[in-house]
Amino acid sequence: MDAMTLLFEAASGAVQVSRRPMKNTIAEKLATLIASGAISVGDELPSERDLASAMRVSRETIRGALLILSTRGILSVVQGARTMVISANVGELALAEMPYRDVKAYSLEDVHGTRLVVEEALARRAAELIDAASLKRLQDLIAAQEAAKEDPLSFLISDREFHTVIYSAGANRVLADVATTLYAYLMDHRRRVVARPGAIDVSISDHRAIFDALVLRDGNAAAAAFKVHERRIYETTHQIMSREGLVGQSINRGGRNL
Repeated sequence: MDAMTLLFEAASGAVQVSRRPMKNTIAEKLATLIASGAISVGDELPSERDLASAMRVSRETIRGALLILSTRGILSVVQGARTMVISANVGELALAEMPYRDVKAYSLEDVHGTRLVVEEALARRAAELIDAASLKRLQDLIAAQEAAKEDPLSFLISDREFHTVIYSAGANRVLADVATTLYAYLMDHRRRVVARPGAIDVSISDHRAIFDALVLRDGNAAAAAFKVHERRIYETTHQIMSREGLVGQSINRGGRNL
């Protein structure tokens, strides 16, 4: 059974929409980044202002989200100091943002192939359906990424928002949920990739190509740009995994799949 099974499992289930405080949603997004390895224990988070800008919420909402995580012993929040990750034990907080979490048991090749299918479909739909507010959001996120060229952690936070805005614009919650989960696959490796000289510049260039296609409402161009971007993600992740002898297998460290 390959990762495409996720699509059929997702399609057979009911999608439930709940109204919850935004601070909880932001806490879950940050927890997912920690669980996926994009943010590690010992990392200092970006400032409240930068997080609020990247996630397009108020600083009060960010404070509320950080309080949730600090209360659970995940973050250390000390006045006058940068907020630091002190535990990766996020528990159920990450599950809401990764409903199909078993994807971590699949191989890189399976996930890559599924991302191509899912993201092409979402890119075509987004090109047709995306609204002006979402386009402005993507433009702002690219600007934020330009400002984060020397900060891989801030870039990855903004990068995730960029992708999920497009997934949501595709107006199919099943595909968007699957795509969001696939995006989180092996983020600890992705963080090492974007820390390489010039890697963020290349990603931003890919994002601009995707954005330009969406502005033109050109579904074929948007799908092609996503394909180039995903292929680059696959190749750079493959390089790191090859050096570690991990290509072609799922990853399990310390009793949990990664």
